[in-house]
Amino acid sequence: MKNLVIACLLFISSGVCTAQDKGGVIFQDISFEQAFDLAKQDGKQVFVKYSTNGCAPCKMMDESVYTDTSIAEKMNKNFICIKLDPIKDRSLEKRAREVHQIKGFPTMLFFDAKEALILKATGGKSIEEFKHILDDVIN
Repeated sequence: MKNLVIACLLFISSGVCTAQDKGGVIFQDISFEQAFDLAKQDGKQVFVKYSTNGCAPCKMMDESVYTDTSIAEKMNKNFICIKLDPIKDRSLEKRAREVHQIKGFPTMLFFDAKEALILKATGGKSIEEFKHILDDVIN
């Protein structure tokens, strides 16, 4: 039994270390509603990234912007971050199209904890462009 507990702890800790080594913005695998519930509990804002697998600017941002250390620190400290793909998950399509008026990818939405939209940004952004957007939203 003792060996089983130790093995479980080692397995869990290796996953935590791996996640920390990768760095970057932590996108939680939760629903829109769960993100706001969590934001209210944690006193944070909500960041929603609408993207899709076939989007080149989305991939560029995933590889460079969301992995930038200074951006990741600010995002993880101030936001509950989620990513939504309305093409992959058709249940998101109506909200994306009608409520958030998503017309292209990537589209980034910044909300306060009360679900009020603070800022909407569309199209691929460089690290510097995203830093300016992020600073505007946080300040």
